[in-house]
Amino acid sequence: MDVETLFFVEASLLFLFGLTMIVTSLGQQTSQCSDYWFAASNMIGAAGLLLHALFPHPLLFTVLVPNVLLFIELSLLNKAIAEFVQHGRRIWLGLLVLSVAMTITSVRIVFLHLNPGLIVDCLSIITITTATCSAILLFRFGGVGSRTASRIMGTLFALYALNNLAHMVDGPQHLSLRFYHLWFDRTVIAVMSFGYILMTAARLRNRLEQQANTDHLTGTLNRRAVEHAARMLVTRKHSRPQCVSALMLDLDNFKGINDTFGHHAGDLALQALADCLRETMRTTDLIARLGGDEFLVIMSGTTDLDAHLTADRLRSHISAVRIQSDRGYFRIRASIGVTSVDGRDFSVESLIRLGDQALYAAKFKNHQADPFAPMSLAELNTLHPAAI
Repeated sequence: MDVETLFFVEASLLFLFGLTMIVTSLGQQTSQCSDYWFAASNMIGAAGLLLHALFPHPLLFTVLVPNVLLFIELSLLNKAIAEFVQHGRRIWLGLLVLSVAMTITSVRIVFLHLNPGLIVDCLSIITITTATCSAILLFRFGGVGSRTASRIMGTLFALYALNNLAHMVDGPQHLSLRFYHLWFDRTVIAVMSFGYILMTAARLRNRLEQQANTDHLTGTLNRRAVEHAARMLVTRKHSRPQCVSALMLDLDNFKGINDTFGHHAGDLALQALADCLRETMRTTDLIARLGGDEFLVIMSGTTDLDAHLTADRLRSHISAVRIQSDRGYFRIRASIGVTSVDGRDFSVESLIRLGDQALYAAKFKNHQADPFAPMSLAELNTLHPAAI
């Protein structure tokens, strides 16, 4: 296979990858702008290779225009990576300036009839720099859910940089290696398209898993997710905690909040309660909304005394929250049931059942102490002026 045929085949593949990515991204809410940057990079690269394959003799099409398009291709490719990992946008601007400088240098070399090897050096400098920066971004900021795919893609960029470095070192005295370097270059570029698709698929799968495991209103885990996470504690026999505690809680007079201040205020109350849980609990604790205004917190390695102290802190935190709605300000109050079980043989179902019983007991105790759940500031002033 000669160089022109290699470029024609590679151009067809890049054009097909770019077109496929654009078509699949259209109309999808989960698509990112990085998809379009990557597709544009493939399209530009395909155009440059087609010019090189269709017009093999004129210097303008064999050297100048393809190299300029390659500079643009690499800049767009790095922009796609920067957008995907959401880092390195300043690095991309620096590489864009470098690409413009190398493009101007290539033009001067062509029109001043200088050594053509200088164009190869310009091309190698920008490709090595761009590929190295992209590899670093992917290795450092691959992201949760696509880390393995990002590392594969980073490895491809590293190989691309090493091949261009070897091409630069070999120079014109090793013309027999030219086809090998070109073949390896274009093969890595083609495989990068598969690597990018692998990264986007991994990120999409992770996003869908998060959506399936997260309560959309409060951002906490849902019941299915917390049950699965709690079962993981059971299966980890070697690291199983001696004691597991749970807090089962719900809002007092949640129906009254909805009736008095509207259902949007009820949503605000649930979100405020979830925020209190996140601010009070440890990062290792499992926080979930089971349904309605009922929440569950599972704490591994926590004694019954520690769980009660945590519940007291949480209760104080919740009572200090002041929520603004369209119909005025109001406060919330929660009943909290505390339960602890042996971590060596507990089950999720028994933990939830015991938590429900503890919650009912807490609600009965609160009702005995104060049968009226405070809602608005005016009502709080009437019932408990000192609490405001």
